[in-house]
Amino acid sequence: MLDFGADGCKIVATGRIPSVKRQSEGVRRILLAFKAHRISAVIKKLLQALLILGVGYVAVLVFVVLWAFEVKYQRWPTFLFSAPYVVRVGDDIETTHLPERLERLGYQESKDAVPEPGQWNSSGSGLSIFFNDFPVTGRGIVSGPATISLDLSKIRSIRLLRSHENVNNFALEPELLHVIRTAGSGPELCRPVPLEKIPPLLIDAIVLTEDSRFFAHQGIDLGAIFRALQTNIRAGRYVQGASTITQQLMKMTLLSPKKTLARKLNEVMLSVVADAFYSKRTILQAYLNRVYLGHWGMYPIKGVAEASRNLFGKDLAELSPAECALLAATIRAPNIINPHRHPDRARSRRNMILGLMFKAGKISRDAYDEATIYPVKMRRPGAPPVKAPAFVEMVKESLQTDFQGAGNGRTAVLTSLDPILQSEADSHVKQMGEPGAQGCLIIADPQTGLIRALTGPNPRKWSGGAGVTAESLLPFMVIPSFVPEKQEHPKFTLTSQVFGPRLVGGSVTFREAFNKERPLLMEKLMGLIGPERIVSQLKEFGINARKSGENEIEVEPITPLRMARSYCILANLGHDVPLSPGVRVIDDPSRAEKPKPAHIPTKPAFLFMVNHLLKRLDDASSQEGRPDRIRLEPSVFISQSTGGLWGVCYRSDALVLLRLPGEHLNEEKIRKLMIELLPPAEPGPAGPPAIPDGVVLRKICVMSGLRATSMCPHVIMEPFLKGTQPTEWCPIRHESSPVISEGKK
Repeated sequence: MLDFGADGCKIVATGRIPSVKRQSEGVRRILLAFKAHRISAVIKKLLQALLILGVGYVAVLVFVVLWAFEVKYQRWPTFLFSAPYVVRVGDDIETTHLPERLERLGYQESKDAVPEPGQWNSSGSGLSIFFNDFPVTGRGIVSGPATISLDLSKIRSIRLLRSHENVNNFALEPELLHVIRTAGSGPELCRPVPLEKIPPLLIDAIVLTEDSRFFAHQGIDLGAIFRALQTNIRAGRYVQGASTITQQLMKMTLLSPKKTLARKLNEVMLSVVADAFYSKRTILQAYLNRVYLGHWGMYPIKGVAEASRNLFGKDLAELSPAECALLAATIRAPNIINPHRHPDRARSRRNMILGLMFKAGKISRDAYDEATIYPVKMRRPGAPPVKAPAFVEMVKESLQTDFQGAGNGRTAVLTSLDPILQSEADSHVKQMGEPGAQGCLIIADPQTGLIRALTGPNPRKWSGGAGVTAESLLPFMVIPSFVPEKQEHPKFTLTSQVFGPRLVGGSVTFREAFNKERPLLMEKLMGLIGPERIVSQLKEFGINARKSGENEIEVEPITPLRMARSYCILANLGHDVPLSPGVRVIDDPSRAEKPKPAHIPTKPAFLFMVNHLLKRLDDASSQEGRPDRIRLEPSVFISQSTGGLWGVCYRSDALVLLRLPGEHLNEEKIRKLMIELLPPAEPGPAGPPAIPDGVVLRKICVMSGLRATSMCPHVIMEPFLKGTQPTEWCPIRHESSPVISEGKK
């Protein structure tokens, strides 16, 4: 302290200074305690945060695992197949393209007397085929060996060797068209099977190869991890993995394939959680139904059931020990140990796995010796799926509207598409150049309404309104001219005279006017029948039109699909069946498209007259030489305007409709194209129906239009409604050579 005395100011020491030091020390201790308290609080909060994050992380893992097993693993893609092609006794194997169809399905022609699955051979008297397994029962689709006896190229008999029975027909396995992927996955080939239907030998082979302690560990194998770590350290690179079956399942279904520490940690934790919540059988079943086993064309193969069918053409129950070992060998590296590309690698690893199975007592010594010398035989991949985007789009629309929920579960769908017809249609349309690329072609069966081929955009969404004129609908417009509704209405026949001032000679027959003078014929129809009656007739065929003038009509836009359906009604003599892609869900036969047929009021006899009007029948002699000529000859109609071309070629059992944009198209070339694409008719009772009641046929002289005599040089067979047929005989002597020669031409 300071002392101000007489001697001046001086500093006198007292006992208070140590107390200040003690206060500083106390403050320091307080500060240190405060800091320690803050640090412990931070650590505590940090630990709390870590605990919360840990709990949250575990909760997320539990949710992901539960979602995977209860939702993701219950979803399967939807397979779209073509129509199973039916082969019948009496068919010509060349006309039906049987060898080509077998080639597309991946069958190999073999020289062996007894073919193996996926093979066929031919002899002088028949064919022997060993059909692959297909996951469809019934519907005439067969598997196993069969023999077909031939009479030249026609099928005389069909015998199934497993059942020792002769059958009248069988259905080839359908081709895969498209795979509709499920949510969260790509398009892939996979098919679920319960664990009970997987051969125990296949399970043993896979478990011994991929995870020998699967039934002992809790999702991860610590011993295997340690051994793999030692091996990789010695090698200086990654040479051995330690993933269990559970880890593989988590990695290939829930995680990225990238090799990172974070992904590996997630894989381990997910595996532990999965093992805690689900039984080994459940995990093993999920793995065997999801494991990747290579590619089949453009699609990855997932699961042992699909691999067995695609790689061997067999059901799982038919696999041999060698094939079970080969499937197990493929899992490790499907693209490296590829039996198709590297059979030697596949055989070496297969034999190694057979050795493991023998040491574990899963197979006997004899079975081991037999399996190791068994050659690596794989089913050959077939042709790539035929491209039919418009047809596939129609199928998807049908599944969304008629089959709600399809695609969430395992769904396989049969359709009506014929791959051979589709390929031919695509090829011909491409040859047309730009008009073909923008056009639409439909091949359908009028009796069933099933679409057999479809090119171009979706016809339900594409409008042909710009190309629809009254002339495009002339075959429907002429129907009332044959219907004697009132006395004042004319009763035309195909040989009736149609008069017009523009024509040389002043008149032509109704048939000639239809083919050469359509504007004249339309003018006569409008004047004598009236646009109201024609509009009413068009509505029967689903074509909307209205009267736009005194003798004119205006047609509303119409899609190719609607036009095809209208002509199907005409071809089927008034029987109306909606056109569809023929969707049939294999797993649920009750879920199938059920068209509702209807009948239009117009009698079949009048429609038969129109169909015959569109036929090209040169003379009666050709018809007499072929009794089925009138029934089997197709009706063809082509109409061309500035908006484009409409072409149709049909019988009662098949129809081809073509819509092309552009002008000045070659009609004769298009006629030949449509006739070539028209599926062949079945002769006899199975073919188109006979002439309907109310119609009679008469031989007519072309020159007079009356009943022909033996002197008439040019005679055709024409149909008439009963009561309208001519009764008078041709009076012309036909003695002049120019007339005779003209008739022969």
